[in-house]
Amino acid sequence: MTVQLRGLTWDHPRGYRPLEAFETAGVHVVWDRQPLSGFESTPLSELAERYDLLVVDHPGLGAAIEAGAILPVEDVFAARDLKVWRERAVEPTWDSYRLHGHGWALPLDAATQTCLYRPDLLDVPPASWSDVLDLSGVVLCVAGPHAGLMLLGLAGDRTGAGLLDPARAVEAVELLRAVWRRSDQSAAELDPIGIHELLAASNELVCCPLVYSYAYYGVDSADRMPLAWSAAPRMRPADRLGNGTLGGTGLAVTPHAYTRVLAVTKYVRALLDVGVQLDIVSTVGGQSATAAVWASDVVDKAWNGHYSATLGTLTTSYVRPRFDGWIAFQDELSSRVRELLGNEVDVATAVDRIEDDYRRASDG
Repeated sequence: MTVQLRGLTWDHPRGYRPLEAFETAGVHVVWDRQPLSGFESTPLSELAERYDLLVVDHPGLGAAIEAGAILPVEDVFAARDLKVWRERAVEPTWDSYRLHGHGWALPLDAATQTCLYRPDLLDVPPASWSDVLDLSGVVLCVAGPHAGLMLLGLAGDRTGAGLLDPARAVEAVELLRAVWRRSDQSAAELDPIGIHELLAASNELVCCPLVYSYAYYGVDSADRMPLAWSAAPRMRPADRLGNGTLGGTGLAVTPHAYTRVLAVTKYVRALLDVGVQLDIVSTVGGQSATAAVWASDVVDKAWNGHYSATLGTLTTSYVRPRFDGWIAFQDELSSRVRELLGNEVDVATAVDRIEDDYRRASDG
């Protein structure tokens, strides 16, 4: 007897192809798709009434928990399984799904902001933001939440004391202003997928210095050139590495699945098997959160060096706040950063106001 489950993922080949390509005996998951924006516009409580499995991102955990839409992973899976999966996950994906002393999703897909470029048009990608200023044919990803996420990658406060490192934030905004003035601003409404598509099709643009990476675009096709990636540019000469803001997705279980929990555990054990992640997920364009995939020379070569080029940035990525209400604040943050890029407002004052508003939002 086959148990049928219903899941919801995001509507990009990276999000649905791996899940649709995988099957395990005794369990069949029907995967529906929706745009990434749909996870924010549709109440999670409604989704949890219709689906057993949800592909979620870590910044939305607070809202999902508040809505009662997802279960702690400790309530669904055995401790021995969780230990194995934690050891297999590429850092910092596992910890990004922990909140209030529990895990709320299992890392499924891993990504961060890195430097994207056309290897046929640019021999050496920029190692620093000063190098970016020397380039022509640059585009910035500022649509939706991404202007704010660039700022967090450059200047997010990693001590937990606040949202931004004030001095770095001022320097970062001034730097982004300078790059914005020299960039192709016609792409201002494009998300990371759109930026990849644009660079792959254009012979005028050569680089987006900080954008969420899609290994999917590392292969040649009839209508686009293969893209390449490098580590996020350093902001200061003394910085050991450049930084990005963590993205990716996790697999969460809803209360709707309570009566089919054995089928859920069977399916997830099989899906997260290292062999499945290497031989199925990675071959159809998935971007696995399994560390073995990121360490595989075979996978790396198949996707034009994406994994080796971006692993260092991924493992040092900034992890966003996850309180209920963060998504709304994230959108407001990005709106403010976009305004700052195009005006002459005093940056230090603007950063102070962002920090004050963040404290009020996070205090609830």
